[in-house]
Amino acid sequence: MTSTRLSRQTVRHSWPAYAGAFVALTFGVLLIAVTVSLVGFVAATSGQPGVTDADRTQLADLSAMFGIMASVSVFMALFVVGSTFGFVVATRRRELGLVRLLGATPAQVRRMVLAESAVVALAAVVTGCLLGTVLAPALPALLRGLDITTLRLRTPTPWLAWAIAAPAGAAVALLGAWRSARRAARIAPIAALAEAAVTRRRPTVVQLVVGTVCLATVAVTGALARDLPPLFALLAGVLLPEVLVVGVMCFGTALFPWLAGLLARPFTARHVAAHLAAQELRASARTTAALAAPIVAISAIAGSLLVTLSFTADWTVAQDRAQLAAPLVVEPGGPAAARAVAADPTVAVVDARRHLTGEAPAGEHDGDALEGEDVDVVDVRAAAAARGLRAVRGNLADLRGETIAVTETLVTDLGLEPGDTVRGRLAGRDVALRVVAVVPDAPDLYGERLIPADLFTGGLAGLEPDLLFVIPRAGVSADAARASLEGALAGTGSRVLSAEAWIDEVDAATRAANNVGIVVLLGPAGVYAAIAIVNATLIGAAQRRRQHDLVRLLGATEGQQRRLAVWTAGLVGTAALLIGAFTTGFLGWLIRQATARDLARAHPEAHVSVAMSIPWLPLLAVAATCAALAIAAALAGTLPTRRRGQP
Repeated sequence: MTSTRLSRQTVRHSWPAYAGAFVALTFGVLLIAVTVSLVGFVAATSGQPGVTDADRTQLADLSAMFGIMASVSVFMALFVVGSTFGFVVATRRRELGLVRLLGATPAQVRRMVLAESAVVALAAVVTGCLLGTVLAPALPALLRGLDITTLRLRTPTPWLAWAIAAPAGAAVALLGAWRSARRAARIAPIAALAEAAVTRRRPTVVQLVVGTVCLATVAVTGALARDLPPLFALLAGVLLPEVLVVGVMCFGTALFPWLAGLLARPFTARHVAAHLAAQELRASARTTAALAAPIVAISAIAGSLLVTLSFTADWTVAQDRAQLAAPLVVEPGGPAAARAVAADPTVAVVDARRHLTGEAPAGEHDGDALEGEDVDVVDVRAAAAARGLRAVRGNLADLRGETIAVTETLVTDLGLEPGDTVRGRLAGRDVALRVVAVVPDAPDLYGERLIPADLFTGGLAGLEPDLLFVIPRAGVSADAARASLEGALAGTGSRVLSAEAWIDEVDAATRAANNVGIVVLLGPAGVYAAIAIVNATLIGAAQRRRQHDLVRLLGATEGQQRRLAVWTAGLVGTAALLIGAFTTGFLGWLIRQATARDLARAHPEAHVSVAMSIPWLPLLAVAATCAALAIAAALAGTLPTRRRGQP
């Protein structure tokens, strides 16, 4: 009998375990295909004729959003697929030991396992890619329905998703199977039979090295927290959870059984089911780690993203409060509003916020160019008085003519320094702007690029302001000035707000946009994680059926069986959520340290602290959903046993 034929037969015989692997890989490939399609939408649309500067700006924002979503989604898919395939093969060690007893060599066992995995992977990859191809045309309408974009995105060729998703999913599946097959083939047949009951907890050499490197990276980042620029800290909030999850899971076979046993200790003396669940989780260390993997991944990534976005909004609000000196903000309702505000006798300073979109210079595509970027046009004196505009390097007095000031974030991002030249095209003419100053970040007050108003002498007539920051005359209260302005602007559709009210409105709008962003960033990965949690729990229940049948022979009732399943899922889920909570807390602390230090350094005189808005409701919703899915799947896993009757 050939190994290929034997592999097909063993796949049919072990279909419950491989059904779980098929589901994990199918939806993993689908997730990667959808992510690639979304990135492809942006690329295909950007190359179309007739795309305006505003469209390019929107496409750039979509590209950044989809890029982060791609990193999260691909990590989740590859992480879960590799873990599931390795878990499925590892749980069949008893069968593999029997094959060795029948005379199979280690090489034959490896080939058989890889052939089995290849059969399942081929079917799953084709199914996942077909589903991705069917769903792709509906994605642009979904994005418009969620108000994420107003553009009509062009659908890319489906072969791009196939070319990336298919080999990535298949390669990770086979890699996970290959690692487990090597372990199974290396041991003696009798040892394989013995290890089917109790699996070892020690990590392999590769796991030890990878896990140590990942955890050391996290530790070094934490040690440097107060010296990190806020931009790097925010990037760490997106990327570091994946590193920490990989590091933790390398030691998962030792960590999660120990942590689950620790959680069960207060209950083992009073609840037999808790005692049995703790012992079972210790004995089946690899199963325990596999059940925890998707919960750890999604709780750590989702929690860190939620906290990162919330703390970023807190940082921005603190920057606004530290810098904004104008007590009134006017949202003009038309061209006449700015003139009416300037003419009001109660007003001393009117700082108009104007901006335009830059273009690349003719025939050039420079990384420092202004193509598709918003550029603020400022009156330096008015902006310094109303918005607290100041230089941390260079001199704002030099901001006149063909010059530009940039924020600290842009310096970090592009490496610009005072004296450098930024080339671009503004208002229909090519410019070479010399960097003369670096200013603090304040994204609600001004953008990352600021040019002087005198660069466009006589050319600002058509550039209407979108905000007016107003300082009343000496001796005039803010309330009196506001009443006067409301009278002068009556019927123009303009709004006059206090500075605090304006900051609160901007903050609310930012957090609402963050909520939409969370749906985009975590929606596909969250759905896949839910499927993976249920899938892994059902696979684990199927693999433990022999032990549960033995417990029933000893007199356990159906109710006790259900309680055992709930305790098992609850202990694993709680242990995994604790690791996710630790990751979220660590990343929140990291961002908090960086942003608080940045604000204290940039505004030592302001005495404004960074608030800490913890999104408790979304965080608790993530934890509750993970726990509920694991427990529901564990209870569902007891149904086949109950329907079979007595063993």
